[in-house]
Amino acid sequence: MRNRSQLETRFLAIWKRIEGPELVEELKFHPERKWRFDFAHPPTMVAIEVEGGIWDQSRHTRPAGFIKDCEKYNAGLVLGWFIFRLPGILITPDSLTEIKNIICQRITRNTLPPN
Repeated sequence: MRNRSQLETRFLAIWKRIEGPELVEELKFHPERKWRFDFAHPPTMVAIEVEGGIWDQSRHTRPAGFIKDCEKYNAGLVLGWFIFRLPGILITPDSLTEIKNIICQRITRNTLPPN
């Protein structure tokens, strides 16, 4: 298992507290590229990206890194993924409950018989 950031650890603690469905960590989602989502619920194609370093000029906020992230997220969308991007300020019980509810709605929709 990889080392988690403080934000990822906080995310998982809250996710457990709100009884969110099981997520896969570091899911490789693209058939050709090595891209991975931080957390994903593959049956519903919901991905969660924890966005760290937004205030300290990390790779994610420098122009080249930002462009690469856009390429990754756009590729995920083209493949049918529903992607949530969470900076630290959005890693809250309320925000995560909204994501949990979306996953639960998608589970319910996927288990209904076709008309």
